[in-house]
Amino acid sequence: MECFVIFVMAWCWLNATESKPHNVVRHFRPKAIDRKFKILSIISLSFFLIVGLINFFIPKLEFNKPEYNRVFGIFFNLYCFYIFFILLKLFLKIKNKALRIITITLNTLFLLIALLNFPLYLMKIDPQIQYYDVEVKYFNKKNKFDKIINQYYINWKTNKNVPVENRVYDFGPFRYFIEYDVDTSKLNDNWEKVK
Repeated sequence: MECFVIFVMAWCWLNATESKPHNVVRHFRPKAIDRKFKILSIISLSFFLIVGLINFFIPKLEFNKPEYNRVFGIFFNLYCFYIFFILLKLFLKIKNKALRIITITLNTLFLLIALLNFPLYLMKIDPQIQYYDVEVKYFNKKNKFDKIINQYYINWKTNKNVPVENRVYDFGPFRYFIEYDVDTSKLNDNWEKVK
């Protein structure tokens, strides 16, 4: 929330009236501001699109800890608010009135979705299932990052822990879920039980 307030304050400062003496930048370098805003817009929207594409094409990729997933979810929700203002400023410059109304309406819908999603993270209700590690049961002899882990998730209806064994591939702070609910009785010789 603090980041959002800081952003709003900075936004107000940049768009202050020209009568204010400290607003020197607006008087002398409007083209430089537009160029910097375009660069900022490209970087911001690129990050947004990259995260969206990764989530769409690799939906089983997550952070290896549920806490990291929640922190990133909150950050990305705040980032969506920021993107809303970036897009709004860009869409207000569209000359075609009908297209401007459509894009601003879609952008407002995007903001409403972000606003509805945000309380879920604050109430610790995850939009997707979060798996909590209990212990590593098996590891692949050919690749130490390939493991079968005893995990549990919390059933949101009963609020009870549901145990499950998932096959995951860990690399750095990330985890890719290869297979959910693995039947360990059918494992081949490539797997070794952790003692």
